[in-house]
Amino acid sequence: MSLSRAMTSGVSAISALQSGMDVIGNNIANVNTSGFKSSRTTFRDVYYQTLSGASQAGTQGGSNPSQIGYGSQLSSVDVVNTRGGFVSTGLGTDCYIDGEGYYVVQDGSGKKFLTQVGTFSFDGSGNLVDGNKNKVIGFPYAGYTTDKVTVGGATIDFGKDNLSKYDLDGYTLKVVYSKTADSSVVADIGKKTITVTYKQEQDATTNEYSSLTKNGLQTLLQGTWTWQENGGTPTTTPSITTTDITIKGGATGDATANDVVPADASGTVNNSASFNTDSLTPIVNTYGTLKNVTISADGIITGQDTNGKIQSIGQIAVAYVPNPNALSYDGNSYFSAGVNTGDLVYSVPGENSTGKLKTGGLAGSNVDLANEFSNMIVTQRAYQANSKIITVSDEMLETLVNMKR
Repeated sequence: MSLSRAMTSGVSAISALQSGMDVIGNNIANVNTSGFKSSRTTFRDVYYQTLSGASQAGTQGGSNPSQIGYGSQLSSVDVVNTRGGFVSTGLGTDCYIDGEGYYVVQDGSGKKFLTQVGTFSFDGSGNLVDGNKNKVIGFPYAGYTTDKVTVGGATIDFGKDNLSKYDLDGYTLKVVYSKTADSSVVADIGKKTITVTYKQEQDATTNEYSSLTKNGLQTLLQGTWTWQENGGTPTTTPSITTTDITIKGGATGDATANDVVPADASGTVNNSASFNTDSLTPIVNTYGTLKNVTISADGIITGQDTNGKIQSIGQIAVAYVPNPNALSYDGNSYFSAGVNTGDLVYSVPGENSTGKLKTGGLAGSNVDLANEFSNMIVTQRAYQANSKIITVSDEMLETLVNMKR
């Protein structure tokens, strides 16, 4: 029986080591595969036969158990979820997730997959697809933009742009103090400057003039804004009313140091497209031929149409996976979520623990060749040693059979 156990141990180890070598071979084969996650193998020992059990000390001393094992077997094949790093490609539509998260793509049957390979482009029908021609999932453009500017401690929100009102992108809001002039707002469209002249409040007790505060700025912006083009006659078309403007930042009530806006303060009005983050859908370009297509760090896709206007197309979504080690390989650099991955959270890149996008490159393979070669040598030697166990066991059995000669 002892000779049989030794041979069985060698056979079981060879089978397990062969699986380990298969994993090493697959890792090395994908050393240049974008977004590839290497795997590792772990082994465990097999059931032990107890020749004699342990005994408790009494009139005689206690004894330890005597057990003989039956070899080893494959315990698990685990995905190593370290990042492979940024590999530059020079293509503006190639995206790398600088942190946690996976892109979401959908095949022709509607099945969704996860991937970290951001090889994106538009097909002939305007669909944003990856390198496998599957549709990329994201958030649709909500149809409006917002204009905001921060001046000192206050953020001025000009409200939603429904594409028929106004667009303040690139304008500069400048706050100027005056102890004599009345409060006024002038928009110089030619110079892209909105100038706010503010009459400082005078304290009735000290006769000192205060700095511009958040409350003062709110008072200033009440009423209808007038626009004046290149020093011409002011016009109210287009106009911005108080319902379009909200002030954010700073404390409410009495002014504090955080509310103070320095004299001659200015800030650039930035236009930001809004997206419907409540729904996930394949991203589709409905504007026809676009050039200069770009993808921002938060996944917003824009392009220039044939009229030269910048159009917002959609926003790429990323999924946060609580337990990425539980993802299943599906081939083609795709993963599928399983029962042990946890609930996926879909969000804008950079939110909910996900990383922002970096364009012009892809995620590299995380295969460590030095580590793989070391594991290959150890696995090879272990395989040779266990094959020797089988050979020696065979020779011992041969000696036993030949004893009768």
